[in-house]
Amino acid sequence: MSSEPGILKSMNIEVAGYTYTVNSSDIADFLTACEAFMAIRGNEFEIMTQTITDTIIDNCSDKLTLESLRPQLKFLREVGYLLNGFVSNMGE
Repeated sequence: MSSEPGILKSMNIEVAGYTYTVNSSDIADFLTACEAFMAIRGNEFEIMTQTITDTIIDNCSDKLTLESLRPQLKFLREVGYLLNGFVSNMGE
C-alpha cells in the first residue's frame, strides 16, 4: 500500500479461482511509456488496437484464415477496452 491516502498501490483480483495482483505502479509505467510515442487520452488505445487488427487482416497471407486469427483479434479488442479503462477521467 502507498503511504499517500486514497492511493492504492496494488490490489488482488480473483478470476476463475485464480488470484492476480494488479500493481498501479506497473500501469503508470506502461502509460508513461506509451505516452512517449502516442496519445493516451480519449479512445487512443482502442484506435491503436483496431489499427493493428486491421493491418493484420489486410496483410494476412493466404495460408492464414480469419478464423485462425480470431482469438488474437478478440484479445486485441479486449486489450483496447482495458487500456481505455486505465486512462478514463473521473468526470467521464
